[in-house]
Amino acid sequence: MKALVAGCGSIGRRHISNLIASDRIEQVIIYTQNKDCLKGLDDRGKTVSVCSLAGVKADFAVIANDTSKHIDTALELADCGMDLFIEKPLSHNLDKVDLLIDKSEKKRTKILIGYNLRFLGIMDYIKDQLENKLLGGLYFAKIEVGQYLPFWRKGTDYRESYSASRERGGGVALDLSHELDYMRFLFNGPVSWKVTRSKAGSLEIDTDDIFEGLYLYESGFICNVHMDCLQEHAKRSIRIEGSRGSLFCDFIGKELTVSSGSGKTVINDAGLFDLNDTYRKELDHFMDVVEKGTKPAIDLQDGIAILKLIEDR
Repeated sequence: MKALVAGCGSIGRRHISNLIASDRIEQVIIYTQNKDCLKGLDDRGKTVSVCSLAGVKADFAVIANDTSKHIDTALELADCGMDLFIEKPLSHNLDKVDLLIDKSEKKRTKILIGYNLRFLGIMDYIKDQLENKLLGGLYFAKIEVGQYLPFWRKGTDYRESYSASRERGGGVALDLSHELDYMRFLFNGPVSWKVTRSKAGSLEIDTDDIFEGLYLYESGFICNVHMDCLQEHAKRSIRIEGSRGSLFCDFIGKELTVSSGSGKTVINDAGLFDLNDTYRKELDHFMDVVEKGTKPAIDLQDGIAILKLIEDR
């Protein structure tokens, strides 16, 4: 297969590297203005760079440019008949999503939104425990993620990244919206919610650095989602309390603890927490979607739903 990658920032380079390494890919076409895009990468003779999308032919495209450009790029490439892997989030707002829905339906375009945490092995384990009612009826959950923005991308000035710019689609809720995706994966969608945003820190950005969401479910279960780009010691965790026990997962510490009437179970198998592997798994999943015509695990409607969860309802 031939793959097109639009964008060559940190996540674009990661996808390019994984595509180059895949035996399923014959050629990687890279659309970027970054002349140093391939610096330090062994392209195995598979890559070619282009400065325009006009006339480019590929089996699918990975859209990894600035968030604010995702929809326009997707519309252009869907019109060319390409299936689309759109890096998260789908966009910085809901403008033009209806156009993309219409275009993808007319062109029968398969679209995957790149929420790679969905492909983390421990996430499937947690989902299984909930489906098997190990915790009983659910009372509440606390999802937390915090990462200091200047530490996100080594060797780059955070002030020049899209994350620091509202116009380019930055902001902590969009950047860390993985948490909202896996909330929907574990618990399905809430019936109502309230969100609060703030800029509490001294980072040189024009976007929010704290997001707090409170999500209510039909059963009365409540999930609180906290995101920030201020904590210098990175944190990513989920705590779930139910009528029969509790679960706590530290994704960075790579340990999950389940406590119930039958005792305590601790899981710290590094393979279940392998974040790097999730990027390869999501690409393999998408290539299966392209080749077999199957449904993407996280489709366009999922991407839209997550954008709505960032706003008050």
